[in-house]
Amino acid sequence: MLKFIANLKRQLLVFLVALLVVVGIVAGLWVTNVFGWRQWRVQEAQAFIGATLPAGATDIQFTTRNQYTRIIWLRFNLPANTDLTPFLKQMGISDGLKAGFTPFPAINPQEAAIVWWQPTSSTTYSGVFWNTGTKIIEVLVDQTSSTNLVLYIRAYAMSQK
Repeated sequence: MLKFIANLKRQLLVFLVALLVVVGIVAGLWVTNVFGWRQWRVQEAQAFIGATLPAGATDIQFTTRNQYTRIIWLRFNLPANTDLTPFLKQMGISDGLKAGFTPFPAINPQEAAIVWWQPTSSTTYSGVFWNTGTKIIEVLVDQTSSTNLVLYIRAYAMSQK
């Protein structure tokens, strides 16, 4: 009987420790989400812009900040012959790209620290600026290369966090 009670105590202790570990992990994830400490994944960036990246997207880079409002910078490559209309429509953009238009005439101080964010180095491009009512979405398509497009997207929420 004493062996049974000792075994039961040990099993109860193991269960409580395991429960405490699980609760600690869940609480840690919740705290990092609430305070914005956890890094976003590409799926969350896609949800934020309201569109999945087109098939064939490569060299996907993105970063996000949440200091005053949520903002993301996203860059990826596509084959040169890709039709971007469905992707733009998914984001709620009904205007077409305007040849020679850039929504990024100069790099702001936050963007200067993002090594892969180089929309100002584009020589042949088209772009669009779009206000969805809740977000601003800015798109530049770098068409400098004859083999691929480089898309630069900056999107930010119109409200605090």
